[in-house]
Amino acid sequence: MSNLKKRVINASIWNMAGYATSQGIRLATNLIMTRLLVPEMFGVMSIVTVVIMGLALFSDLGLSQSIVQSKRGDDPTFLNTIWSVQIIRGIIIWLASVLISMALYGAGKLGLLVSNTVYSDPLLPWIIPVVSLSVLFAAFEPTWTATASRRLEQAKITLIELASQIISVLIMIVWVWVDKSIWALVAGNLSGSIIRNFIVYYVVPGERNKWGLEREAVKEIMHFGKWIFASSIVGFLFLNGDRLLLGGLISAQELGIYTIAYFIVNSMTQISGRIFANIAFPVLSEAARSRPHQLIDVYYRFRFLFDIGLLFFAGLFFVTGSLIIQILYDPRYSSAGHMLEILSLMLIAVRYNLADQCFMAMGKPNLMTFLNIARAISLFLFLPIAFREYQMTGALWAIVASYFMSVPLTIYFKYKLNLINLSKEIYILPALILGGLMGVLITSIFHMVASTR
Repeated sequence: MSNLKKRVINASIWNMAGYATSQGIRLATNLIMTRLLVPEMFGVMSIVTVVIMGLALFSDLGLSQSIVQSKRGDDPTFLNTIWSVQIIRGIIIWLASVLISMALYGAGKLGLLVSNTVYSDPLLPWIIPVVSLSVLFAAFEPTWTATASRRLEQAKITLIELASQIISVLIMIVWVWVDKSIWALVAGNLSGSIIRNFIVYYVVPGERNKWGLEREAVKEIMHFGKWIFASSIVGFLFLNGDRLLLGGLISAQELGIYTIAYFIVNSMTQISGRIFANIAFPVLSEAARSRPHQLIDVYYRFRFLFDIGLLFFAGLFFVTGSLIIQILYDPRYSSAGHMLEILSLMLIAVRYNLADQCFMAMGKPNLMTFLNIARAISLFLFLPIAFREYQMTGALWAIVASYFMSVPLTIYFKYKLNLINLSKEIYILPALILGGLMGVLITSIFHMVASTR
């Protein structure tokens, strides 16, 4: 077995095990918190998260990707420049969050916000700058994490992430036990970033970054990052536009319920995205650098595994969405079941996102930008119209449709770059039917058992 293959398998095992554990912790925490807090709090935190994520992505220069992709990824001077730019970016993000909070506060006082929507919540302007401190703390994290990802050293990264998550969850649960307010969610969010930074700084051995801005390194970062920057902006609008738009159309309670359904589907999207970025991207980058003729084979080896999983769970959730919500959550969240069933179909399109990483590995991040533009335009165009005509159900179908809008463009780009194999694009589709049949079986067994009680 080749050294690269061993590293890929080892990294994949750690990534999958770590993510499965992390998602298990998130689900357990979610179940506890939804029973202790009201849905409105999750709606408000959903918007806070979107705002902070938006600021982060609107200033994204692909710093970690630069380390993984660049030939200078192990050069201390290059890494110190990355770290310095990262700190400047973190400070800018926090200051921007303060300005947004002031604008929201002023708009509320002037009566410019629609009442009974998330944006009119009086706590929102105060929570945003506090939560955004997590980005500021994260900006001082050493570049060790990115270099470890470049070398596929996922074991260390996974252990750090799990340790910081567990401690932050404990802090959140203790807080909510004493004070059942939204500030428990804020404390959990903020403490995770602080603890992770502390572990990387004081527990992980190795040389620390120093302040420095080398001209050539900055030039390379900006050249690679300009398309990442553009792609991140439209990517943010696409991935978070649903909550941005719904936040001004529905109440905090309704958005909180939607967030529960989105959380379950997004857990599958996140695990694929995590492996795309942490495993597939370094491997694809190495193939693109050293053996480009094998890139298509490497790409489809990854695609095969993700196609099976994503298609299977799309079919499973489409059939069992209401049952899952009924089992896991109390009756206040029952309407999330119907939402989950519709949203599950977006997993069919998510499997094409691996192509984004492939384009970036080839040094063509501009293609990813065009794909995100297609996704974002369709979402912002169709969701308001669908909501006006068919209310929440229409909005849900518009969200799902937006995921499919970039698929034809993805296939076209792959064709132009000789990265397409039509038989491998379609032969795995029966996994969708298998997932649906499994859902029918599970639902039938559940109702059969329930009827005998």
